[in-house]
Amino acid sequence: MNPAEKLFRIICGLLFTVNFVIFWSIPIVVQGLLWKHVLCKVLLPVYTFLDNNKYIRTFAGNYIYTNPKHADFFVSSVILLLNSSVSIGCVFYWQLKTGCLPWWLIAMYYFSWVGFGGRIMGAAYALAHKEGHNRGLYKKWIRESVGHIFENILGPMFGNVPWNFTTSHVFIHHRLDGGIGDTFYEWDLDRTNLTHFMLYIYRIAHHMCGASSLKFFGAHGHKAKKEMLRKGMIAYWSIAVAFLAITRSPSFVFWIYIQPFICMTYFLALLNYGFHGFIEFDENGINISCVNSSTIIDGDDDYFGEDDHMAHHYHPGVYYKDLAEHQKSKESEFVKYKASVFRGLSILELSLFLLFSQWDVLADHYVDFSGKLSREQIKSMLRERAMRRETTYEKYEHYLANPTPEARKALLPEIRKAESTDTTDSRK
Repeated sequence: MNPAEKLFRIICGLLFTVNFVIFWSIPIVVQGLLWKHVLCKVLLPVYTFLDNNKYIRTFAGNYIYTNPKHADFFVSSVILLLNSSVSIGCVFYWQLKTGCLPWWLIAMYYFSWVGFGGRIMGAAYALAHKEGHNRGLYKKWIRESVGHIFENILGPMFGNVPWNFTTSHVFIHHRLDGGIGDTFYEWDLDRTNLTHFMLYIYRIAHHMCGASSLKFFGAHGHKAKKEMLRKGMIAYWSIAVAFLAITRSPSFVFWIYIQPFICMTYFLALLNYGFHGFIEFDENGINISCVNSSTIIDGDDDYFGEDDHMAHHYHPGVYYKDLAEHQKSKESEFVKYKASVFRGLSILELSLFLLFSQWDVLADHYVDFSGKLSREQIKSMLRERAMRRETTYEKYEHYLANPTPEARKALLPEIRKAESTDTTDSRK
């Protein structure tokens, strides 16, 4: 890769960052603090009351979900649909009535899009995520008439290309567990380096729009998945054209439809740094699963078990209500490998503390199951794991340009050799 191309990608990442800071950080931070210190105490009991209501749960279990236990998702789904219907309806009404959107209305829409404590954007992601992982989530009549409501219908309003979770997320990111070959891969980058994060944002933008995943499926001969994702990409941009035709306003399309894509791209790039930011190898040079996928216990913003990313990747059959018991069963493994387990923070905080090298803060939240590590040892371990790389950015981008199985296999021996060297060196 020539220096000019790399600089271009860094600049793109920087523009995404500036955009996120200007337009999205205030709704996220302000509502996060407001939720944490004030509204949580008021609104959470109301949510809990509705969520535990036997009539609501019986209705959802009998008529909405294939498995009655998934009635757990119903109240969040209704709140998200109501919130989005009102906010989207308002901006369309104002645009069609006046011909333009004032800045204050756009700001209000962004606040509504994020929600108190990030509950709306978080639910939009989590529910689309659930649909992608479970195509039989809903009753047959919903599957055949509506389909994936949050992934494919409401999803584009939250920056999601239809079928992206069902295809790219499940059959690339999860099949490879974030490892070599993944279009979401990050272990060719130093996760404490801001310039490297700018490069990562550029990569995630290609994943989010479907381009890199489409190339992956084509290179692997996965015609059905490629076609499904291709249709989703066409649908996403067809909606943009339809909005333009209805409103006759490129400004409306940009601020209401494209901006959420930019926001969610940046946000997921940042969150994935926390979910997969640390790597360590065993005595055979194999990447350790309970290190390369983080677990947060008693987190501030968990959505149906999303905080236990290690279980999500390596034990996906564990239901979120059973995670506490599952984590207890893994404690011996956590002790042996000094797992990436943290307590009492959000995934956003974990990602930011990692990116900005806040080792003292991370050490405060790290859970040492062995009880034998000193504070300095914890800080040193986390720092090394966050900075460790499997390969170079240039070599991995060369692979992504033509991500065939052969290209991946050719890269693996080199990585295994590097891992073995790294493990040997760390013992000296």
